[in-house]
Amino acid sequence: MKHYLRNAIRLGTSLTALFLLVRCGVPERDYSKLGIGQNAGSAGESGAGSDVVLHSSAGQGGGGSTGNSELEDAGSEGGSAGAPPAPIPCDPVSTDAGSEDAGTSDAGTDAGLEDAGVEDAGAEESLCACVDGFIQAVDTDGDGDGTRACTVAPGLDCDDSDPAVTHNACGGCGVLPNAIGEDCGDCGVYACDGPEGVKCVSKPGPVEDPDCRCVAGLIVAKDTDNDGAGTKLCEQNPGPDCDDGNGSFITNACGGCGELANTVGADCHECGVWTCNGGALGCVPKTGAGGQQCLPDNKTRLTCISDGYWDTGTLCANVCYQGACEACMPGTFRCTFYTTGDAIQKCFDSASYGINWWSWGSCLTPGQLRCEPTNGTCHGSLLLPRDGTFDLVPSQRNGLPWHDLLNTALDSEYG
Repeated sequence: MKHYLRNAIRLGTSLTALFLLVRCGVPERDYSKLGIGQNAGSAGESGAGSDVVLHSSAGQGGGGSTGNSELEDAGSEGGSAGAPPAPIPCDPVSTDAGSEDAGTSDAGTDAGLEDAGVEDAGAEESLCACVDGFIQAVDTDGDGDGTRACTVAPGLDCDDSDPAVTHNACGGCGVLPNAIGEDCGDCGVYACDGPEGVKCVSKPGPVEDPDCRCVAGLIVAKDTDNDGAGTKLCEQNPGPDCDDGNGSFITNACGGCGELANTVGADCHECGVWTCNGGALGCVPKTGAGGQQCLPDNKTRLTCISDGYWDTGTLCANVCYQGACEACMPGTFRCTFYTTGDAIQKCFDSASYGINWWSWGSCLTPGQLRCEPTNGTCHGSLLLPRDGTFDLVPSQRNGLPWHDLLNTALDSEYG
């Protein structure tokens, strides 16, 4: 019993010494993965050489992404691919330092890769390496760029088996449509827009014209007063602003810079209207009904001509109505005379047929055979035939001349 107790104490002392030795050689190590503890290997094989141990922490272990770079007005960053991901530290561990109870040499490597967040540690071991205390992607083809296949610390090489293929100027694998740094637009240069694209950005520094500026590679007018309109003084691409120092004024109502003599749309001269002519006002003839008028005789039509004045007039064949020569005056009547009775026509203004005469009625009733054109009514004739049997014979009384007889009949003096 004492013999077994003594052997147990010696075994415990040996294990403690081994633990301290490994602890001093590998700081911050998960010792269970070295064969100490419940995960220790039972095969007892002693390995030779050196294993890679990867340390993972929150925020590490993911493939690094390519950053974007863009030329700003203040300076140039070219077409760089962006900052690499944060390095992940690693420790080379010798498998000769332990006893057979420490496990196989593969245990250290597999445990370290699994701790770094890689599921298939065997495959990842050939793509990543521990160099100078940090994980790096393996550069198989020797072109200076590690492979992208190392997911823990990916390099930039899109094809690590071909030294002629690495990555594009923006850190991607696709072919860029334009060369980084190549001129574009009026004043721009191509820069990276992510790893697989380019965009036209402004070259650094001011443009030659102080009233212009470069925006996205294009010359635009400066907007000093921030009223949304660039200044007219930019020669290459002038804006509409006449006074770029006054935020409340851009142009006049006609798009010019001078003060207008009147209001756009106001009447001018005899029959004109003020209209924009370039950046100023001009008096032009009114059009439509406003540019025509009839004289009071309803026969003569006047037309507004240049500079807003009436012409000398045109005589209409029938009537002048609302500035136009028409067949008749709406609302009036005319008569067509027949022996058996007159026909009546009335002048109508029709949206479909315009202004013209239309049948209105007829005078066919005995005693009402005549048409009155002033109002379109029918009436009888006042010119009746003379009665031949009627005659006025003066009285032949003696002593009374004929004019005395009339004085007596009329009860007045006659003659």
